[in-house]
Amino acid sequence: MNEITTSKQFFDELLHQITVYETQEAKEIVFWLLEHELGLKKIDILSNRPINSTKSIDWDSIVKRLNNHEPIQYILGETTFYGRRFLVDDSVLIPRPETEELVDYVCEWEKKTNRIESEKKVIDIGTGSGCIAISLAKELSNAQVWAYDISEKALVTAQKNADLNQAANVSFEKVDILQYLSNGAQSKLRFDIIVSNPPYVTKQEAAQMRSNVLNFEPHLALFVEDNDPLIFYQAIANFAIQTLKEDGLVIVEINESLGEETAGVFSRAGFSETEVIKDLHQKNRFVRAAFLKR
Repeated sequence: MNEITTSKQFFDELLHQITVYETQEAKEIVFWLLEHELGLKKIDILSNRPINSTKSIDWDSIVKRLNNHEPIQYILGETTFYGRRFLVDDSVLIPRPETEELVDYVCEWEKKTNRIESEKKVIDIGTGSGCIAISLAKELSNAQVWAYDISEKALVTAQKNADLNQAANVSFEKVDILQYLSNGAQSKLRFDIIVSNPPYVTKQEAAQMRSNVLNFEPHLALFVEDNDPLIFYQAIANFAIQTLKEDGLVIVEINESLGEETAGVFSRAGFSETEVIKDLHQKNRFVRAAFLKR
């Protein structure tokens, strides 16, 4: 790559070399890349601020990885979620903006029920990077949070993120929720809030997925069998019916094409109140379950 003397020149050079994304998405990637690697803000680039040197970074390797569809978050080793920095690698899914709405919902629900300051027990099932568990631990006062995952590598990453974000009130455990109850386990804990973003993409939907997801993000955290797409929700519902407090909340992220079916899993498990919740794009995104107030 030629030596460049101004930020706008360098931005344009990188943008020209990234060929696998639409222009607007490529621009956002380059803005993100230059801020992370050179500390350049968008205003620095737009105002064409001079830069000293870019030689210390292997830009050709970064561009090659981007053009191979590798997500920018994995290349940089981090992303942001709910205003906080999270480390990510190929052991965990990259946190999505839509999942931030789950955190929003829980926080707003706590405010509405006047429990925002009360002590509470929270569990995140299938925690991955720990983004939901850690965000709730930071946002909710007096919260004690448990986070389960089957992947030891994911739990290592999640613990690093808890340390990074000073979330000492999160406890991580290796648990296979699909085997938890069938193995005769009985949780002695009773939770105020149960959350989960479990695997829910059917294998037949893989053909419609983008390469940067399909080829790089962990399939263990993405896919379910076509003939049993609600397997994780059944396990979560069975766990929740035994462990949720009477005035507690369950909220799970879902496959948008299976909203009513997912709500039905919780109804049949014994929850008297279920609701399919749309995200900001008006897509079915979450199912909430609770017991009707007596």
